[in-house]
Amino acid sequence: MAKNPVLEKARQEAYNKGFKKGVEIGQDNACLIFASKFEGLQDVPGIGPKLMEKIVNHFGREYFEVVEVEKT
Repeated sequence: MAKNPVLEKARQEAYNKGFKKGVEIGQDNACLIFASKFEGLQDVPGIGPKLMEKIVNHFGREYFEVVEVEKT
């Protein structure tokens, strides 16, 4: 039995939309986990403003910004 092309197209579009949303949520969660690892880093003895700036510049400022994730 052949697959209905209209249903197959709708299924593929729904899959792609769900996959895209899942990737976005995964990236946001990864950034939150990464940021949590560095939370309080500036309070560690030996890490001053200059070293902290080097760390931020190395990884990128976007990893140190607060990201709000929608709960679904």
